[in-house]
Amino acid sequence: MVLAPAALAQPCTELPVLFIVQDKSGSMAGTPMGGAASTTNPSKWTIASQVVPQVAAQFGNRFRYGVMMYPGASTSFACTQGGVVQPVPATPSQVASAFAATGPGGGTPTAASLNAARVYLQSLSTTAPVHVLLITDGLPNCNLSLDPATCATTTPGCLNTSTCVASSCCGLGAKDCLDDQGTVAAAAALRALNIKTYVVGFDQALTSGNNKAVLDAIASAGGTSSAYVASNQTALTTALNQIAQTTSTCCQNACTAGASRCGANGQREECRLDTTTQCTNWFSSACPPMSVCTGGSCVACTNQCTLGALQCSSNTERTCVTGAGGCTEWRTVKTCNYGEVCNGSTCGSCTACTMGASRCTATGIEECQWSILSGCTQWVQGTCASGSVCTNGSCTSCNATCTAGATRCVGQNVERCVADARGCTSWSVSQTCSTFCSGGACGTCGTSCTNGATRCNGNGIETCGTDANSCPVWGPAQRCPANAYCASGTCVACATTCTQGAKRCGANGAVETCQLQTTGCTGWAQTSQCDVGGGERCDLGVCIPPCQNACPNGTRRCGNKGPQRCEVAPTGCTLWRDEANCGLGTSCINGDCYEPCGTDELETCAPAGTICTGLPQGRFCLPGAGGGAAGGGAAAGGAAGGSANAGGSAGMGGGSAAAAGGSATTGGGNAGTGGGNAGTGGGSAGTAGGASGGGSAAAGGGTGAGSNTIGVDGPTTPGDRIGAKNMGCGCAGVDGAPLLFGLLMLLGRRRR
Repeated sequence: MVLAPAALAQPCTELPVLFIVQDKSGSMAGTPMGGAASTTNPSKWTIASQVVPQVAAQFGNRFRYGVMMYPGASTSFACTQGGVVQPVPATPSQVASAFAATGPGGGTPTAASLNAARVYLQSLSTTAPVHVLLITDGLPNCNLSLDPATCATTTPGCLNTSTCVASSCCGLGAKDCLDDQGTVAAAAALRALNIKTYVVGFDQALTSGNNKAVLDAIASAGGTSSAYVASNQTALTTALNQIAQTTSTCCQNACTAGASRCGANGQREECRLDTTTQCTNWFSSACPPMSVCTGGSCVACTNQCTLGALQCSSNTERTCVTGAGGCTEWRTVKTCNYGEVCNGSTCGSCTACTMGASRCTATGIEECQWSILSGCTQWVQGTCASGSVCTNGSCTSCNATCTAGATRCVGQNVERCVADARGCTSWSVSQTCSTFCSGGACGTCGTSCTNGATRCNGNGIETCGTDANSCPVWGPAQRCPANAYCASGTCVACATTCTQGAKRCGANGAVETCQLQTTGCTGWAQTSQCDVGGGERCDLGVCIPPCQNACPNGTRRCGNKGPQRCEVAPTGCTLWRDEANCGLGTSCINGDCYEPCGTDELETCAPAGTICTGLPQGRFCLPGAGGGAAGGGAAAGGAAGGSANAGGSAGMGGGSAAAAGGSATTGGGNAGTGGGNAGTGGGSAGTAGGASGGGSAAAGGGTGAGSNTIGVDGPTTPGDRIGAKNMGCGCAGVDGAPLLFGLLMLLGRRRR
């Protein structure tokens, strides 16, 4: 039933409160019309995550929002009451953040969550109207004070037959009891504070019959006559719009008239007066094709590339995609890792050569150098020192032929030693004698030396003798051995030797390179200086800038193609390193690969120690302790024992009776006051520690036998069960089949 719309809103100083209580139980991972969730058939959670923030933004100047999500935990059939995730006043963007930060999982503790909402809303200091918007896809359960042997169940096929004594046939115990009266009472308690509760049932199974009747009863107790129902995105949007229009009584200016901006979805937004409210608000409109919103205006865009093209840019892989406005643009898909370089369009090994290798080129010598920053090797152009030439990849001395300017006689010719542009020397005929040539001169003894004396010529030793003309003359040079040079007419061993082109770190951040010296020896020479004062350091002959850690060492994350691990690179800085992609059917969650699990509230996982947990990405079998942590811990179970809903939280962890609720004495009282949940931590009431801890059927049942009458008789088709396909293990709904039900209790939908 749709309520009559309220009077047109008017400007006011204090906006009303619309407090959203959102069901995020495990069944929200299913689809509203059934079938597996996909991009074309989105889950109820995906739809709600889009619709609720959109409607909140549409009425952003008419309400102050708040958001509660329930249950508090997202593990299999968790029954912890909801918590406030966005307190009043929350903006529409904060409403969107609340949905983005979590995912479906757990049971449906609606009564406990409405009671918690009432406590929170009572704490607000406001004179403006306050409304609760309850959005759920199933019927309320998780009241551990109810008797599982006599209560109406919310799971199809889990019937209370003579064989289901201390727990229901699906092994859920009191968790699966329909908590219609507790939820009606919670809505009535809110109404007593003049806070109306609007109920939206979001699933095909809630649109009619007994299921709809339960939601109508909650809405009636909340002062809103009947529940709204929806089985698709359009219907949900319509229902929320009707509720917002019904409860909107005043507004505030959202912006300055005439202003414009670009919205998050790329649309142009303009601020103008809303004639229905007499307040300003943002009105959005799509930019024309081939244009994008920039600075509040629609500006024509241009194609940057051909759709589907690939390229490298700044050592990243990029692909051409359709961007805003329909124009193509480049989008980065991967950043190359350490030791990789983007070549063409993909990242690949950047090992171009072997570090330390050298080769000769037409212009000199090239040396293979390694960058410790990138992990890549590359050929770097170098030069041979003056008086040397590249031979077989090394600079070798070439001035041993002669000393530039020297002369000699070859027959009747005078030859002079000349040097080329590289400093290399060679003999060249400069004169032909008409008489005789001696000592590099015509007709005279051109040399003056003492017979037997020695001198250096390049890297060789010459000895003084006489020629055929009886003139003194220097004999041919005798080259010094390797790793030696000529000095004062004798060969002297090189003081140091090293491999040409090698680098090392000197004192105070100096970078030294092994070079060929004029003597023909190799030696270390400073070629650059690291900026030590600026934080640089020298490592393996390379200046390393101050470390820019990309991540905490040892942490993990999901990258573009799968898990990534943070590790220390040779630079000493941390970086992300890709690991093997996740296998088929698994997804990367927090840096590890996990298997998905089902969409029911009861779901167990085959790997030991894992729990089906709801996340924004979906539901997955994640590691989790089976003790009291999921439900608040043993301390929570003992301290909160005064309330049936609060006292049960410790037991949800699945631990032993002692861990969940303590002894029978400390478990939180008797079953009638909520202490019976001590037994739910370890199994049946009988194993929890006796009648006073676990509660007998009579003491713990309360009103379960006489009041939960809706659907107790139960039609014969599973689809007509209370909460059919929404509320639990999805057992077959065939009456009188205890053997099958018992088997399902053992299997518990265990994943295979």
